Amino acid sequence: MSRTDVFPALSEITKNHMSRHEEIFAEVLSLRKKEFSLLWVSQSFEWFLEVEWHIHHEINFIFQVCNKNPKLLKEKRFLYIRDVMIEKSSQIAGEMKKYRKIIEIYNQIIKYKNFSILWLILPFTKKPVV
Repeated sequence: MSRTDVFPALSEITKNHMSRHEEIFAEVLSLRKKEFSLLWVSQSFEWFLEVEWHIHHEINFIFQVCNKNPKLLKEKRFLYIRDVMIEKSSQIAGEMKKYRKIIEIYNQIIKYKNFSILWLILPFTKKPVV
């Protein structure tokens, strides 16, 4: 949430420097609303991770567009927000690596469980790797 809370500020800063501003930010703002609604509505964790993955790709797209504008690259507020979002994204990427590793280990344990008699006792199944 701390990464997506910066989108309104980024939108306001870039509004005067970009043409077709609404089209560029439309998708990421709708994904932000989905992410916010997921906090209050019980959805699966995998669906939440999928929304985060789409947000990450939209951030990359927005920064590719913004980096082509030389006036915007001189704006100190934009540079600060860009650095904050990059830092938060790298923290999220680190946590996702940990999550994937844990799921891989869990799925290996489930595979070994299925080859033993434990599959009769323990009803655990594999988790999808996101």
